[in-house]
Amino acid sequence: MRYIVSFLIAIGLIILFIILLLKIIFGGNNNSPESKVNLADYAHTNVIMRMVAQGPITANQDHHQVYIEVGKDDNEIQLVRGYQGEVTHEEQFDSNSSSYGNFLRAIDLLGYTNGDTSEERADYRGHCPFGNRYIFQIIDGTKVKQQFWATSCGDREGTFRGQTEDIIQLFQAQIPGYSELTTNLDL
Repeated sequence: MRYIVSFLIAIGLIILFIILLLKIIFGGNNNSPESKVNLADYAHTNVIMRMVAQGPITANQDHHQVYIEVGKDDNEIQLVRGYQGEVTHEEQFDSNSSSYGNFLRAIDLLGYTNGDTSEERADYRGHCPFGNRYIFQIIDGTKVKQQFWATSCGDREGTFRGQTEDIIQLFQAQIPGYSELTTNLDL
């Protein structure tokens, strides 16, 4: 009987060891390199990076948003009025895969893909009502592959865990004359 119990314990330990080994080899957490998006892989694709800046929650006619999309062929800005998305101004600027690759590397180093993916925190509406909300997206065609958000109301309000201010500046720097285009907006 003693030999049978010892044998079963040994088998159990071997199985436990194999499970732990497989977990280590194939990744058992969400921080493994395999689960992290590598932005540099998108430099020669049609995947775009989008930042949406939304102003304070105001009357519809006073509410403003700015959409900036950065891609390998062009960068685009849209100035939007109201909650229904009335585009009041739109411009495109030529780009190239080398420029896009540098932009992707910069935002990657600043933590663009770092964030809280929990469902209960995904809805940014209503947060920071007297400040700004920033939505950071990775878009492949019509599919949003990743979306995080931050606000101007505090460091950790939102789901975004990258360096918010630096990434906002990088997006704005992709649009020639950004300051002049947005001078009259409450953002």
